[in-house]
Amino acid sequence: MKISGSGKLSAGNIDDTIVTSGSARIDGDFSCDAFRSSGSLKGEGNLVVRGDIKSSGSFRILGALHGDGNAKFSGSATIGEEINIKGVLVNSGSLRAGDKVDALKGMRFSGSTKIDGGLTSEETIEIDGSTTVRGNIKAKDVLIGTQTYFGGRKISKHPYKVFGNIFSSNDVNIVNTFVQGDVRGRNVKIGRHTEISGEIYYVNTIEINGKANLAHEPIQITENTEDKIQK
Repeated sequence: MKISGSGKLSAGNIDDTIVTSGSARIDGDFSCDAFRSSGSLKGEGNLVVRGDIKSSGSFRILGALHGDGNAKFSGSATIGEEINIKGVLVNSGSLRAGDKVDALKGMRFSGSTKIDGGLTSEETIEIDGSTTVRGNIKAKDVLIGTQTYFGGRKISKHPYKVFGNIFSSNDVNIVNTFVQGDVRGRNVKIGRHTEISGEIYYVNTIEINGKANLAHEPIQITENTEDKIQK
């Protein structure tokens, strides 16, 4: 189903792919097979998509967003409640979420991102755009600021802010990042201009840049779990 001008969708379900290139409005909770938007979308409720989600325009949902496939945002996206994606979530534009964000197969943020909740994935969470997370980050690998090169340009003190804990079952590598809570991983690398207010726990290896600011000395542990620390 295509909307190329101005259109309105009533609450309900459509067993089809929705493609919008104009201005579209959804009156309430809505579900469909897949969703592609290059125009302006405003949804008044929750959106459930059984396939992929792709938006390069203005994408605003007042409720929650659930997708069974991948989700890619390159424009402006605002989700009022949680985001739950079973595939990979990619943002290269502006993304705002009013609650937690889960993406089973991984996340890649290179745009501007603000999340009023935590980030969770069973794979890698990679962040290189200006990002604020007001919650915990949990993933197999957590990489923050590792691919960003500022080339001597003046930047904010911490373009990446995590007001919570970081837990990785494998590797943590963070640069130019403020972390209010703890950092925990099997192999932990704390890069330049990173500030950690909580504890740092590692199992195998630890690497601390001389320009990092740590509130506590790193602690080596034998088991890496969220609720159990064995020194």
